[in-house]
Amino acid sequence: MLIIHLLKSKQFRKHLIIQILIFIILILGAYFGLNIYTYHGKYIELPNFVGLTMQQATETAEAYGLKLVLYDSVHFNDKPKGTIISQIPEAKHKVKPGRTIYIVINGIENEKVPMPDLRGISLRQAIADAELFGLKIGKINYVPDISTTVIEQIYKGKPIAPNVMIPKGSTIDLVIGKGELNEKTQIICLIGKTIAEAKQLLTSTSLNLGTIVADKTITSSADSTKAFIWKQSPGCNSSNLLPLGSYVDVWITLDKDLLPDNNNLDL
Repeated sequence: MLIIHLLKSKQFRKHLIIQILIFIILILGAYFGLNIYTYHGKYIELPNFVGLTMQQATETAEAYGLKLVLYDSVHFNDKPKGTIISQIPEAKHKVKPGRTIYIVINGIENEKVPMPDLRGISLRQAIADAELFGLKIGKINYVPDISTTVIEQIYKGKPIAPNVMIPKGSTIDLVIGKGELNEKTQIICLIGKTIAEAKQLLTSTSLNLGTIVADKTITSSADSTKAFIWKQSPGCNSSNLLPLGSYVDVWITLDKDLLPDNNNLDL
């Protein structure tokens, strides 16, 4: 009876109503507070960070209320250093403000590789081994020696020991013995080739690229890359044999009219 009397009392009903109201207020507060915290129903279209520098990407992320995390660093020689290569999620993906975006950046420093030991092997094998490590063979200097193999490997004008870490894509010069026969090689025709193609051909025949003379059509380094050889010395039809390691001078242009006919390659 006491309990029934208590339930019917005004004071009990008053306290009960107050507690219910407090409970409702707490529930509503938690609901709306959670919606505000999680940006309930609010989405943004993810901007494209690819191609931006880290500073540009950070400023863009802040403007959109996003967070950036560097996920990985890679090395691409054909892409600008320090720029973003990819992102997760991708651009135009719908995300909520405050979302974390993972990015992959093209490293500012070139990837490094260990210098292989090219000494004691033939030029052909040295070229193949260097390419395996992402290195290039530059000038070849032949010296009197009973051996016909690589005697010394040179990097930036100084001998380099095996396993020294150097940037991938570096150029290595070689010192090779002439052997007892003092061999000579035929002149190779470079007409119509780019400088990169000419270097590869000359190296394969134990010759070096000499002076490069550019005409007025060449105005930038990009032009030099696209230009082709229209003249060389010694000329294509020269019957003289060249000592190993000799230099071939070339003239480059973007003017195709300067290219000689196939039957007139005495240039």
